[in-house]
Amino acid sequence: MSQRRWSLAALVLAPILALAACDQASDLWDRVRGEDTAEGPGPAPLDDVPLEARALSGSVQPQDQIEALLAPEPVLIAPGQILVGARVEAQLDNAASDLGLASNFVRSLQARGMDSLEQLPDNVINQVRQRAELEASDDARTAARDVLSRLGVQGEVEVRPGGVVMIDLAGVGASPTSLRFAQEAAAPTAAPPQAVEWNETDRCPRLVTQGQLEADLALATRCAIQRLETSRQFEFVEPNYIASSGLSLPPRRDQKTTPPPSRPSQPSQPGTQTPSQTPPPAAPPVVRGGTPNDPLYALQWHFRPRGAAAGQSPGGAGFQSYWSARQLGASAIRVAVIDTGVDVSHPDLRASANLTSGIDLITNPERGGDGNGVDNDANDAGDRCGATTENSYHGTHVAGTIGAAATDDRVGVAGGAWDVTIVPVRVLGRCGGELADIVSGIRWAAGIAPAVGEGGVQIANTQPANIINMSLTIQAPCPASMQAAIDAAVARDVVVVVAAGNKANQARLYAPANCNNVVVVGAGDARGELSFYSNFGPELDILAPGGDVFSDSDNDGRPDGVLSTRATQSGCYDPINSSSAERCYYSFLQGTSMAAPHVSAALALMAAETGLRGRPLEDALFTRALAPLTPNFGQIECARSRNATPVSTGSATCARPSGRGALDLTRAAQTIAPATPAASP
Repeated sequence: MSQRRWSLAALVLAPILALAACDQASDLWDRVRGEDTAEGPGPAPLDDVPLEARALSGSVQPQDQIEALLAPEPVLIAPGQILVGARVEAQLDNAASDLGLASNFVRSLQARGMDSLEQLPDNVINQVRQRAELEASDDARTAARDVLSRLGVQGEVEVRPGGVVMIDLAGVGASPTSLRFAQEAAAPTAAPPQAVEWNETDRCPRLVTQGQLEADLALATRCAIQRLETSRQFEFVEPNYIASSGLSLPPRRDQKTTPPPSRPSQPSQPGTQTPSQTPPPAAPPVVRGGTPNDPLYALQWHFRPRGAAAGQSPGGAGFQSYWSARQLGASAIRVAVIDTGVDVSHPDLRASANLTSGIDLITNPERGGDGNGVDNDANDAGDRCGATTENSYHGTHVAGTIGAAATDDRVGVAGGAWDVTIVPVRVLGRCGGELADIVSGIRWAAGIAPAVGEGGVQIANTQPANIINMSLTIQAPCPASMQAAIDAAVARDVVVVVAAGNKANQARLYAPANCNNVVVVGAGDARGELSFYSNFGPELDILAPGGDVFSDSDNDGRPDGVLSTRATQSGCYDPINSSSAERCYYSFLQGTSMAAPHVSAALALMAAETGLRGRPLEDALFTRALAPLTPNFGQIECARSRNATPVSTGSATCARPSGRGALDLTRAAQTIAPATPAASP
């Protein structure tokens, strides 16, 4: 694997690009370090800001770790939990009749189904749908209980929004069998939440005893799913898959990470002062836009214009060009980040006007880890899986890239959209997140259905998102419950942006990248090439900066990862003199998880500029903000990619389709309509 990566570097002439990148960044970095006294916009000198506003984590990772990073992982499900879909469309005519609609319209619903609803006012459509969902869900609940009873396994059956019925064979109070399962599931809090491997080809034995079902919750789950499917009474039947952020976690806190070496020419400067709790306020700029004054912006190559000239990056997405055109976004644009929640104590987020409280939709208390279930507090209580790993704060990094990080405030890093409203939706917790919670997150974010908190209290989203970002993956066909939620969101003019996945594999194998009506984002590196880990295939729509922490193309001693907001105590150092720091709030990470939020941020900026929403906004992105890829982009020797497809029969060259193009907001900035001058009085 190491030879594969070095061969790829040689193939794309990395040394030449590295020299160019080093030259183009040197002036900016000199200014940041305080060695250049030139006046003007740009990052604040590091010695002018407190340590907590500049300390960071990240080092170039050893090549021998790549193979483990790309190794296949098992498909996991929550044992005993099953999602079934109610036949909502079959109840539309009854719902319309109950609401007193005309008989000819009821007959139209019988013939054409959902399509007939388009001729009604929105409020009437919602009433018909809600009534149909209620009636269909009641029928599905009754049918599910009957099927399970005949199998001899009972459980809790709960109606959820959107015509989804949740079955929990380990539900407390269902039966002696389910009580036993529930007691087994009540593991100590230090243990990870229960999960079992799932293989779609496994079948329930033709002859299975009650004792076998009682002794094996995984077997009971498989047999229940098979019986529910064969009953043909439901729109779909599927396990409660466990999703992953796909992030390769950094070293544990007690492991030392060597910081990059100091440059010999760099003067010795103080870098060990006690972090201030509140960074000093900055004087408001006269004109906003251009290069932000965030002190670590010089290391955010991913926001620079795309190219090899001074001030550019071969893998940049052109955000700086858009900012220079005074296009900074708008708080009216709402981006829901369906992820691990956010670290609300982060110094770049705690005073940010761009961040709302969001919602926590994790229903499993073992997975949530905060002890309070569903509520309107999306603070990230942690997602680590066992005592040997560190919390990823994945959602904080993603949200920071989109724009949760306050930009141009002389603290830390910049976000893609300076003005935006980030709505964190916490669905990933300890050891991942459950499909049922993710589906609820999509529906809540789009304003389709309220969440249900403690005591049955409904938590409605009165200001739905315009854009949903999902940097998560499930190695499975697109779950029907997820597709239904996505379709419902898109019908409300929401653009759904998803990560392609990080296994250097076909994107069609991973949800939600294999779902319909989503913008699928692959990862590019700082050299402008397809990142080695990025999934690929015809499902990809666009490439965006995802980084590569195994490379250092500009030879500055730092990885080519995406730098954003993330608190850690591993490998922290002061960039002024590379001295160790006890804690830091900024980290280099890599992944399609990091690529997707660049696209979400770009959509937010373009939505503010154009006023477009939904599909027209998505079309504008592909029309105005794409850099074309070369005809041979992504091609690789087949011997170095076990999952790529030969370009032709017998060819030694394999293709890795990477989308329609690479995100490039510089192109969009060139097509911004000039402001119309005010008429003279």
